[in-house]
Amino acid sequence: MGDSISVVIPVYNAAVSLGELSHRLSTTLSKITDDFEIVMVDDCSRDKSYQQILELHKKDHRIKGIKLAENFGQQNALFCGFNYVKGDYVVTLDDDLQHSPEDIVKLYELIKQGYEVVYGISEDRKYSLYRNIGSKMTNFLFNLITSKRSNIRVSSFRIIKRGLIDKIIGHKTAFVYISAIILQYTDKIANIRVSHHNRRYGKSNYNFIKLLGLFLRLYIYYGSFSMLKLFRSKKPPYIIAEKIGFN
Repeated sequence: MGDSISVVIPVYNAAVSLGELSHRLSTTLSKITDDFEIVMVDDCSRDKSYQQILELHKKDHRIKGIKLAENFGQQNALFCGFNYVKGDYVVTLDDDLQHSPEDIVKLYELIKQGYEVVYGISEDRKYSLYRNIGSKMTNFLFNLITSKRSNIRVSSFRIIKRGLIDKIIGHKTAFVYISAIILQYTDKIANIRVSHHNRRYGKSNYNFIKLLGLFLRLYIYYGSFSMLKLFRSKKPPYIIAEKIGFN
């Protein structure tokens, strides 16, 4: 029996893209394994994203859905999904199709060479100005507060081994940042070049205020300065309103 693969997608106001995304994911994953699942975590969208997830599940029970009770953020939505996946390998990517689902094959082939996580990296990222600034700020902060090697880059498009997923979900924190947690548990990390596309659906949820808040929370929760612990929230990382497709 081959490897099983789970895909976790944080969803926010993405009803129009989920049909194409799920179709391309299913087509690509079928080339790798017969045992896969697609877990879509709706981060309390204001559109009909969760209704679309329910419709997709009716057509294919390998597509599963979780609806969060409030907007916890992309990283916490991923963390929630990690607690419900069963795959030997777990893929994460965004809901906007700026990354090609077909590139999962590249990530899978590379991680089989002995890595614990492989990030898909594009040299020609077609993000908004705020998103590009945010990426540079995040990379700077990662270099400042973590042991990330300078030749390694991180992104939301990645594949992670099961053992590392178990360590991530065992990491207790109210503010989740997946890559910051990963860097605390492994240095078996690789990058591979992938394609990147202009946004076809919706608009970016990033703005300067959100990026500044992200920057500050990264420093508070993952910095080593002991006084920062006073500012860390004790609330749960996510609360589920409902879910479908799980036993």
